[in-house]
Amino acid sequence: MQARPLLEARRLDTTLIDLGTTRIDTSADLGYSRTTAQYDDEGVIFASGARASWPALEHIATDDSGCYEVLGDHTERIQQMSTWSGRLASLYPTTGPPALLLSGTLMHRIKGIHPGQDTQRKLQPLGRLAGVRVLDTATGLGYTAIDAARAGARVVTVEWDPAVIDIERRNPWSAELFACEMIERHQGDVAEVIDSFEAAAFDRILHDPPVFALAGDLYGGAFYRQLRRVLARRGRLFHYIGNLESPSGARVSRGVARRLAEAGFEDVRLQPDAFGISARG
Repeated sequence: MQARPLLEARRLDTTLIDLGTTRIDTSADLGYSRTTAQYDDEGVIFASGARASWPALEHIATDDSGCYEVLGDHTERIQQMSTWSGRLASLYPTTGPPALLLSGTLMHRIKGIHPGQDTQRKLQPLGRLAGVRVLDTATGLGYTAIDAARAGARVVTVEWDPAVIDIERRNPWSAELFACEMIERHQGDVAEVIDSFEAAAFDRILHDPPVFALAGDLYGGAFYRQLRRVLARRGRLFHYIGNLESPSGARVSRGVARRLAEAGFEDVRLQPDAFGISARG
């Protein structure tokens, strides 16, 4: 999304002239912050010294589903093939933070909403987060863990796929995941990692697994019983599912609600705005 304005500025040549150099306001980190870059006949030069050529920017501008890094004097699409799952993980541009794309399936909502807003809707059913312990069962790009920590929670988050962790490290919007002392990261299958957590270890659980077709065990009764075990009495759970009004969302949500109740959760409720189900321990 940053490439097109750069190309347009070059075409119109309406940028400011400062001490003989042509400068332009842009972003060097996928829209996370703003900076000033220089451009010349060959391309754009960022404050770091990295350079993106005009042909590279023209290519990026034609890719509506990819995000790119500028590395030295070349650009590279941010994607990684998982040797564990055989799935391609990549960043998908939006009007806000980029979304995670796994094997062509978006892991965030982007229609009429961007992933940052989607994250806030997922956290809202959990209520107050200041001073509480939160389990984030599927890190993804880390947006929920980051926002929960910003709200004052101490967060434990688990990610299975090394390819996704590589994408986290290359996504500027995920940087806080590695810098925040309030976030404790684990790598592994959460269905196994959860065995190491003590009973009632968490006050809140954000369960945002991949779609059912990719991670059916994380929608099963056995895993829900483990979630109930590690959730404190009267603690809150939010389980992201997807659009509850779609045929697949309606079908999955019925089964999820039943199995959560069977696992011992109470006050199981649909949360249509957040695309999921809330419950209490």
